[in-house]
Amino acid sequence: MLLPIKIAWRFLLDKKLQTLLVIFGIAIGVSIQIFIGLVSQGLEKTLVNKILAYSPHITVYSISGGFSDWQKEADKIRSKFPEVNAVSPNVNIQAWIKLEKMTIPILVRGFNISDTERLYNIKAAIYEGSSPVNDNEVLLGKELAERLGVKVGDEISILSLGRQTVTMKIIGLYDFGVAKINNTWVISNLTTAQNFIGFGDKVTGIELEIDDPFQADVVSDQISSALSGEELHLSNWKGQNQLLVSAIVGQKLVTLVIQFFIMLATIISIVNTLTINVFQKSKQVGILKAMGLTDFSSSLVFFYQALLLSLVGIALSLGFLVIFLRGFNKYIVTVQGLPVVNVTVDYRYIALSTLIFFVASMSTAIFPALRCIKLNPIEVIKNA
Repeated sequence: MLLPIKIAWRFLLDKKLQTLLVIFGIAIGVSIQIFIGLVSQGLEKTLVNKILAYSPHITVYSISGGFSDWQKEADKIRSKFPEVNAVSPNVNIQAWIKLEKMTIPILVRGFNISDTERLYNIKAAIYEGSSPVNDNEVLLGKELAERLGVKVGDEISILSLGRQTVTMKIIGLYDFGVAKINNTWVISNLTTAQNFIGFGDKVTGIELEIDDPFQADVVSDQISSALSGEELHLSNWKGQNQLLVSAIVGQKLVTLVIQFFIMLATIISIVNTLTINVFQKSKQVGILKAMGLTDFSSSLVFFYQALLLSLVGIALSLGFLVIFLRGFNKYIVTVQGLPVVNVTVDYRYIALSTLIFFVASMSTAIFPALRCIKLNPIEVIKNA
């Protein structure tokens, strides 16, 4: 088996420039193909994370405005659906803050802070003070607090839809980095929000986070079948963002098409090189066959050529990929210096892409090998 390897190596060295160009083409093709795939994944994750940063994947709500047996339904979801990571009952109420002559519309959001931590990571967003534990304690967003000119320890008056005014104490300030939320959400514990509107033990909804956001519609249907209350309905982020989901799917398809044609162009270059080698080296192969080289061994020459070109090209492509990723994360950034698209290294994706290309590139040796087997050494030497 060593003789075919030596012959393959000699054939490649005979055409150094051609060999280097093919290796360089393989390296560029494979690295760009993988890089485009990683950017596509990063773009998808960035878009989804921005949409779902402060939104649940699935929401359970009652058409009657609230439901009292929420604890039973929440326990059922936790026990039957292991793909659900967070189950957060909440009460949402439209209200207003009164401060001297100012009346500002807000959304009072009552949570069990520990339940909602996986969804909104409230504790990490608090930059002053602490989470609301006792009744009538609230968190205010950074922009809203600045607008009102209040600080931790101050009291504010909140006016409900029923014109009831309740005084609440600011226990902490948060910053989610989203001005719209910081200006609107007033966060309390669940009991405070329930008492504020005289809701008893009811909640307005249960918010859920699952392992794979893109399975939200499937999991939502499964949960809907398992829940007992007929007045309970479910909504999911995919149903509420159909245009964006369609755009993400379209972007995936375009990426796959681009990757396919990059791979096709790279493979064609290998086929072309090996086929030319068969014609250019037909005299040498004919002489070797006349000297006793078997058809099988002669065909192996071109498989080894494909192997050497692929391995060296793939190794070089990984170096190019590192350069592309570092350059992208360094120069394609926002004004704040953060990456526009958070591209992460997915080793599994890189390994799978490399394996697919390697198998495809090795298959290119089949056609030259078959042509080599058909070479008649007597005819080749006679026509040389």
